[in-house]
Amino acid sequence: MFNERIALKMRLEQMKEAEEQLLSKLQTEREAIFNRLRELDSMSESETTSDEKIHYIDSHSKLIEAPSNTIENAPKTRKGRPSRRSKTTKMRESAIMILKEQDAPIRGSVLQKQIEERTGFRIANMTTFMNTIKKTDDNIMKLGRGLYYYQKSEHIRNTGARSLG
Repeated sequence: MFNERIALKMRLEQMKEAEEQLLSKLQTEREAIFNRLRELDSMSESETTSDEKIHYIDSHSKLIEAPSNTIENAPKTRKGRPSRRSKTTKMRESAIMILKEQDAPIRGSVLQKQIEERTGFRIANMTTFMNTIKKTDDNIMKLGRGLYYYQKSEHIRNTGARSLG
């Protein structure tokens, strides 16, 4: 009896074989490129020093030696990318700056576009993002539906304006 479970298992096996073939081709091509670079380096010894060539070859040969041909062996670290905390911090600071610059409440969609333009990061859910920021800064207020402002005066906060959001 042929069912969906068997079909899915067969597709996983096909994908595994395709991954192995692709990795093999990429490793072969990478090896050929490094060999050609070594040949070019040996032809033009007068242009670069041997220390530079050794450093270049050593730093790039590690890529060839990596035996990770399966997903399970792949490293789970996020090397070379900024942490989410720094991204969130930049976005939060940008949001607060924009709100402080405004004299009147600003629509959430307009605020979102301005934050994304300033930081280069995308906000997936503006309401969730603003609720998080409101927890860190008590001066950020939500007035009605999708209107945000930065409360500059302590007097207004005490009159109950916060209960509107």
